[in-house]
Order: sequence, then structure tokens, then C-alpha cells
Amino acid sequence: MLMTLWLLIVLVFCSFLLRTTWFKGWCGELLLSLSFKLFLDGKLYKLVNDVTLHCEDGTTQVDHVLISPFGVFVVETKNMKGWIFGSERQKKWTQQIYRHRSQFQNPLHQNYKHLKALESSLNLKPTDLFSIVCFVGDATFKTTMPENVTHIRGCLRFIRSKQDSKFSESEVEALVVKLEELKLKRGLRTSLKHKANVREFVAEKNRQRQSGEVCPKCGAELVERLAKRGKNAGNSFIGCSAYPRCKFTQ
Repeated sequence: MLMTLWLLIVLVFCSFLLRTTWFKGWCGELLLSLSFKLFLDGKLYKLVNDVTLHCEDGTTQVDHVLISPFGVFVVETKNMKGWIFGSERQKKWTQQIYRHRSQFQNPLHQNYKHLKALESSLNLKPTDLFSIVCFVGDATFKTTMPENVTHIRGCLRFIRSKQDSKFSESEVEALVVKLEELKLKRGLRTSLKHKANVREFVAEKNRQRQSGEVCPKCGAELVERLAKRGKNAGNSFIGCSAYPRCKFTQ
């Protein structure tokens, strides 16, 4: 009787785990990681998974970083199914499963933050990095997507299409060593800290109010922001909504 009860508890727990976003994301990242190891030349492409780095507003977590003589490929994984609607400039994309629709952050915008963190941490030029968003689930794109938003086969094809040499073999090895040194140690503490930073970032976005003015440098809207560092920490100021691409403040 006791054994049956424990078995039931385990089955319920497994059923719950299989439905979680975390588990689906982990499975998607594992599948893509295995694809890289199986179908890319390991002598040319050095794979670093699950990279959490410090950035200007806390931390950022990158699913996969491929460092090669042809550039640094920064890959955001999405394990999703259904129909996917979106464009390069939209803030939110839409997932539709039968009649149910839900929105999620534009993964290209999400990956832009990863690119900037790696660019700064590894002292790279913007042209040294390539952004890729890879959907590993049974998802169908219902709008035209750029070539760097794709499925696993398209992801591999995009990576192989970049053949212009950017780094020597020794430079590739040096970048891998530096990234391994800079990334935060994996574990529960790092994960919880990153999630707390994400919640704080989202909360600040929700606090921002439109000022009714436009940025004189880039034309984007000016919004109220909250200083987190320096002598003005805790004080509000008006800044460009396109930050970090534009750093205008007043």
C-alpha cells in the first residue's frame, strides 16, 4: 500500500514536471545542443551552453554560444508548438494553438541583450556576432521570418553559411577560455538571482510612463526610468526607450 502511494506521488510529480515551462525549455536546449555536437565540426565550433553574464541592468542568460573562426553565434532557443506570428520589429509575438492565443517577447529583441553582453564581456565588434533564434518544437511560422529565425536545420544551415574568417585558432581558444572565466557558476543561486533580476527589470518597465516627448538623437519615445547605480541610485530620470542602443538622457 505504501509503495503504491509513493509510486502515485512520483507519477503526479513527473506529470507536473513535464508540463512546466522550465522542463520544456531544458528539453529544447538539450536537443539543440546535441544537434550542434552531432552536425557541426567540433574542431571549428566550440560550444558553451547556459551562459549567465553580468550586464548593465543585472544579469542575462544565454542558451548557447558557438565560438568559431567565422564569428560568435548567439542562439536563443524556443521550444514551442502551434502557429507563430511576428516580425522583426514587433515587441510581442503571438503563439496560436487552435483557438487559444498567447503573446511572448520578441526573441530577437531578447537575444539583442545577449549580443550586447557578449560584445562587452569579450571585447568584440558587433560584426563579430550573429544572432539566431531557433524553434525546436512543432511550430509553424505564419508570417515571413528573417533567415536567422528558424528551426534546427535552418539554424545549422545559417551557421554553415558564414565562412568569412574573423578569428585565428588561437583567438577562438582565447575567447572560449575568457567566456568560461566570466560566466557565472551554474546552480540554484545563480538561477534565482537571474530570475530576480528579470522580475526587477520587468517591474521597472511597468513603472515607466510615457513622457510625451521623443528622443532628439534617434526619434524613439522618451520614458521615465529609475537609476540603479551611482550617486543618483533610486532617483528617476528621463531617458530614451531604445536603451541600450541609444543612451540619451535629460
